[in-house]
Amino acid sequence: MTDTYLSGNTYSISCYASRIDYSDYSVTFETWLYKEDLNTLRDNLRPGAVSELFQVLGKPYYYDQSWTSANTVMLVFFDNESSNVVNMRKSMLLYVKTLSDSPVAGASGWINCKIEGYISGSQI
Repeated sequence: MTDTYLSGNTYSISCYASRIDYSDYSVTFETWLYKEDLNTLRDNLRPGAVSELFQVLGKPYYYDQSWTSANTVMLVFFDNESSNVVNMRKSMLLYVKTLSDSPVAGASGWINCKIEGYISGSQI
């Protein structure tokens, strides 16, 4: 069973969260995907199309420069028997800064996917 959904305008991918790291208002999210899911993610994202709109009391607000949500991904965490990520993290809307991948050792077919992005100022 999985514990995370990556979703956008036209896709939804079910996966495991292997790493979630916060640094101020940016997030690094890592997961394992199969090639088809990674291609779906790559086809529907435009990494780097994000910019800071303004700051309110020191908190930056970012926006998707594609203006069509082509660079926006929603991370939705849910509960299952083997993971408690939903108890540790809230679901969030990310504007993707970078998307990188590397193969996982062995013949499993998994690809490690790393998404770095900025948290949206809006609430989900």
